Amino acid sequence: MCGFFFFQAEDGIRDFCLSRGLGDVYKRQALYTKAASVLGVGYPEMMVLYALESMGELTQKQIAENFGMQKQTVHTVVSALQKKGYLLLEASEGDKREKRIVLTESGQVYAHRMIAPLRKAEEKVYRTIGNERLQAMCEILDLFNLLFERELSGGLGSE
Repeated sequence: MCGFFFFQAEDGIRDFCLSRGLGDVYKRQALYTKAASVLGVGYPEMMVLYALESMGELTQKQIAENFGMQKQTVHTVVSALQKKGYLLLEASEGDKREKRIVLTESGQVYAHRMIAPLRKAEEKVYRTIGNERLQAMCEILDLFNLLFERELSGGLGSE
């Protein structure tokens, strides 16, 4: 799943299409937050369910890293879903300290009920955009994220 992660510097690009800045990021998150509200859940819960329904068994760390969430937020959601009987935590094969999150049978039904309408809407948008443009968008965003991460590792405010 791709998303927009462009930031507009004060002295940067003036072209309207390229200078929307973080507004696109916040608008995208606001749209997913609205979808979560329509589905009757919070945004963090929807994203944890989305991750597990889409990618299968994951660790909390993997969900946090792949979906841009704080580990503590993921932990809170996982704990709540576990108490409802939707998740099990199982020891990872590689590192016994890390737990894989597994949807129970009722969790699979719940996750599918929550995520299927969202995925259907996304797939409709993807078909409208087309595979070639989606691929180009993902490649550009991957490059942006790589370069931006490199810049951040050098420290903000340094020349």
